[in-house]
Amino acid sequence: MTTVDLGGSWSVREALGDTWQWFVDQPVTARNNAGAVAGAAALAPGWLPARVPGAVIGDLVRAGELPSPYVGRNSRAAEWVSTRSWVYRRTFAAAALADGERAVLCLDGVDPGGTVFVDGVRVGRVDGLYRAARFDVTALVAGGGAHRLAVVVDPAPTTEPQVGRTDRVRLHAPRMGYGWDFCPRLVHQGIWRGVRLEIGAVHLEDVLVRPVVSPDLVVATVEVAGRVSGAASAVVEVRFGGDVVAAGPLSVDASGALGGAVDVPDPALWWPSGLGEQPLYEVVVRAGDAERRVVTGFRHAALAPNDSAPSGALPYTAVVNGRRVELTGWNWAPADALYGEITDARVEHLVELARRSGARLLRVWGGGLIETPSFYAACDRAGLFVWQEFSQSSSGMQSAPAADPAFVGHLRAEAAAVVPARTHHPSLLLWGGGNELEDDAGPLSDDRSPALAALRDEVARLDPGRSWLPTSPTGPNFHFRDGGHDTHGPWEHQGLAAHYTLYNEGSALAHTEFGVEGMANRRLWTALVPPDDRWPVGRDNPVYRHLGDWWNNATLVQECFGGRLDTPDAFRRASQFLQASGLAYAVEADRRRWPRSSMVLPWQLAESYPNAWCTAVVDHAGEPKPAYHAVARAFAAERVTARLDRLAFDGAPVEVEAWLWSGPGRAAGGTVTARQLSAYGEVLAEERWPVADPVGPPRAIGRLTASSPAGVVLVELAWADADGTLIDRECLPLSTAADLTPLLDLEPAKVWFHVEHGGASVEVAHAAGPAVIGLRISDDRPPESTGWALVDGDPRPLLPGERRRFTVEWRHDTGPRRLLLESWNTQPSDLELA
Repeated sequence: MTTVDLGGSWSVREALGDTWQWFVDQPVTARNNAGAVAGAAALAPGWLPARVPGAVIGDLVRAGELPSPYVGRNSRAAEWVSTRSWVYRRTFAAAALADGERAVLCLDGVDPGGTVFVDGVRVGRVDGLYRAARFDVTALVAGGGAHRLAVVVDPAPTTEPQVGRTDRVRLHAPRMGYGWDFCPRLVHQGIWRGVRLEIGAVHLEDVLVRPVVSPDLVVATVEVAGRVSGAASAVVEVRFGGDVVAAGPLSVDASGALGGAVDVPDPALWWPSGLGEQPLYEVVVRAGDAERRVVTGFRHAALAPNDSAPSGALPYTAVVNGRRVELTGWNWAPADALYGEITDARVEHLVELARRSGARLLRVWGGGLIETPSFYAACDRAGLFVWQEFSQSSSGMQSAPAADPAFVGHLRAEAAAVVPARTHHPSLLLWGGGNELEDDAGPLSDDRSPALAALRDEVARLDPGRSWLPTSPTGPNFHFRDGGHDTHGPWEHQGLAAHYTLYNEGSALAHTEFGVEGMANRRLWTALVPPDDRWPVGRDNPVYRHLGDWWNNATLVQECFGGRLDTPDAFRRASQFLQASGLAYAVEADRRRWPRSSMVLPWQLAESYPNAWCTAVVDHAGEPKPAYHAVARAFAAERVTARLDRLAFDGAPVEVEAWLWSGPGRAAGGTVTARQLSAYGEVLAEERWPVADPVGPPRAIGRLTASSPAGVVLVELAWADADGTLIDRECLPLSTAADLTPLLDLEPAKVWFHVEHGGASVEVAHAAGPAVIGLRISDDRPPESTGWALVDGDPRPLLPGERRRFTVEWRHDTGPRRLLLESWNTQPSDLELA
């Protein structure tokens, strides 16, 4: 079997109406006066350079036909693109076929679909972005030589933006790009996944692998199905660490359908991150000289009822390899609104950030994609479970899917296209019918929606044993503030006291979407907002309305800081402080209810489109915001933390309740110390409590109450074991005023820093003045630079006399490296890297 990759450089041109018919067999390149084919710079009029995989809008931007849709309000200039057909063309060479060989053209994804031509001959259609297609082109290429391949990408279908009606949606596809709260209208089209030519006498296709682990974890079975042509037999091998650990023949019937299974005794078990390793096996299926390789893993996982769950509640607690597991994690939207432009490196980067945060589950939100093989493979390696929702979502006016037989049948066919190819991934924990699907009675159940019932039945048929939830939230009440089993919201900071009251009173079994908004990071904001449009930063500025209107809480931020914020930098620092402290507190409040509450999934890890204000904790450039580091601490397996009633105490005594928990379990012994400190580190009050009982699920251990001078005070909690070794430490800046203005009045502090190992490590030491608040090291390269600097951030204040070491991992970067050290009350410092 020979495989010819047909990705890379193509050409593209627009086609209005049926003009595409003029172009599918038109030579792409111009010829010079000598008759030789000219280079790419001499494309025939109307043709532009393009790349596959990719997106039409991305190709037009690179060709200079459109401004970057990621700057200012430029996305509006691209709104016409989706109304056109787009003809993609390239030539390819093929050797003459030997006797008995066939040539099969394979396309893995065309959005929203398209018609395929070879040498002007129509060979078939691809209908739907999730449909792979295979076309036998043997008769067209048998003689070898150069051939012309054309794909006519369809205009994007009409469907509903966020504020619309779900029952008017007729296609199973992402709706985010039609206009969403975190994405302007930026409709995707293109050949968004790979294209190749397979040549050989034997062909394997639709090879599917499904691992099944016995409940006693003693035996794993690898089930194989697929089709073969040109061979009457096939075999399967299962490999681990380079060794064959199981093998056997597969049956092949007269139609070419193959199937069979082999047992793997004593399998090495795959665990979610933080609970064990992620061993992966390779399954090799061979027939003649054709083979397919599939990477899989073995684990037994299902959802079980929560502890003390009310009658009628669905199960939300994961039981993995016999162990009940708390599912901390994130909501995941596509890594880019132009998802054909997403690279494997970017997916790996974001998944790695999720893993480093302490996540165990990514909920793939139903307004976006059925995620790609590269995403699932990254999650397999990282030990992150996936909750995959079908591409259905709520709407502003009506949120229940259509119930007519045609649409229900369409969903059944879509399930058959997307489910089997993902069953081999150990990361896939459960399927969901879609995001926030509801009617007047609340979140939908399968028995109230023919569309959801159809998807449930297809999942049960195609992927038996995998968990299923009809939608998220499943209710019975939608909103977290109303109580319920599985709830969503809020997505906004509630204020300096109300935020803490709300989350302290929560009772949900699963909190599967909620967030806090904040401004963009400095580096992204510089690239995103044109200089003349940067002030003011509120909704009265049309550029800021375009770039995250729903999540622009400038008014609240200004109120929380006494009306004294007068620059974009001040707003960014203040809003990111509220986002970090508010989101981390919400996560910890939910986690304090474990094991009754078992899922904690903030919205959202990363944004699909760069916004000036957003709820993401990783910006579109891939750089974490302070909220990422704050939540990473809140996700920790062992934690000492504070239950608060407010962030600003308005002259009242500062009162905190100390809580601790240990996911792995810890024996009794040791001490928790709570101290109230002045901004200069002076001890104002102190309490100590012995840890007299073993530590497991969260529990309160004591309360610190103290009157305080006006200004900023610090509450420090420290948990040490019996020999004095520190287990965890927290330090929170609080205001004793009516708002957070004391943070603006901090006296300057001084730090010194030392850069080591070419920028892989930075040590920072407090040198003089009060505690350093909001200490942060960030990527200071130009916005257009490639790759990422992964900094181990720490949101805690740096106390007088304290040192802190930051590690920095540079990934996929090129060119000079620069970092910026900044805080609320130190001068910004550029870090020179050797």
